[in-house]
Parts: sequence; C-alpha cells; structure tokens
Amino acid sequence: MRFVILISLLFISALNLAGCSGEEPIADDVPTFEPNYTVVAEESRLGFSATQEGVGFTGEFTEFDATILFDPAAPETSQVWVTVPLSSFDGGSTDRNSNVSSNIWFDSRRFPTATFKTDSLRADGDAYLANGTLTLKGLTKPVSFAFNIEETDGRAVMTAEFPINRTRWNIGQDPWNTEEYVGLNVMLDIRVVADRTP
Repeated sequence: MRFVILISLLFISALNLAGCSGEEPIADDVPTFEPNYTVVAEESRLGFSATQEGVGFTGEFTEFDATILFDPAAPETSQVWVTVPLSSFDGGSTDRNSNVSSNIWFDSRRFPTATFKTDSLRADGDAYLANGTLTLKGLTKPVSFAFNIEETDGRAVMTAEFPINRTRWNIGQDPWNTEEYVGLNVMLDIRVVADRTP
C-alpha cells in the first residue's frame, strides 16, 4: 500500500518569490478531513540542499506536522496538509540560521509557518503524483512532485526528491535574488514515515 505527503520550504525555507501577480493570502483555515495516518516524527525528515557562493550545503527543517488521509485503492480521494514552523530551519551554520528569519529571506516574524496542501493525488506508474499549493511568505504558488511509497505492516514510508525555485516565493530579495550568492534552485529531500491509524 502507499500514501502521500509533502512538503515542501520547502527549503521550504528557501522557497518564496515576491512581486508576482496572482498572490493569494495565507490560508487561515484548518484541515476538515479525518486523517488515517499518523506521522512518526523521529523517523521523518524534511531536508534540503542548495549552494552558497558555488559551494553546496545541506540542511533541514527539524519540525513539521502532516495531516494525512490516503487510500491506495482510490488515491484521487486522498488529502494531505503539511505545516512547517520556519523557526525549525537548520542550514548547517550559525550565520545561515541567524539570518534566515529576516525579511530578505523568510520574514518569519510576520509569516512563521509554511503550509502545503494537496489539490489532487493520482497514481503515476509505480509512483504517485501530488499537485498542490505551497504558501510561504504570504504567497501561495502551485507545486507538483512525484513520490514513492512503501508500506509494510501498516507503516508507510514516503520519499520524494525534487527542486524548487526559491524566488517564486520571494525568498532572498535583492541582492540575493540571483545565482551570484545563493543558488536559485533548492533541492528538497523528503522522507515521511507514518503509521496507519487502527
């Protein structure tokens, strides 16, 4: 059996672009569906990799929560809602961690949480495809990604790896909005372990 989830800043810390048309306010609602999986936080990871001045680095969001409703027999009826406290960003250095909350980057004092919600899920060969929206720094943008799931004895492991362009959510404003200092693309590396609710 298989199930799904993201999330996505997303570097989810590194995702966000400003000044684009089609901006939408951050959703203030909450999931209305009943989940059938519970995330095993200590075995799950929302990681990312990026480059700074041409040198690669990795990091993660040490906290996130996911509400998951998934039916492998009818994935189109599934729903996933992920929230990520941006204060849990760990970029692997004191300098990155101390600067990322500024308005140039996440502006996490005004926008403390990133949210990913699925619009649709479907089977895609041996994998699945999730289409949804990521809300970050006051902007809501579409995100699509493929993922794999393996389930054994009621425990499901979802994995996904895909790039996002941080400037879509205005993450890294001038002069940080070019490749000169920090790469535009952030690779998300997601592993979600979840137990099926009895």
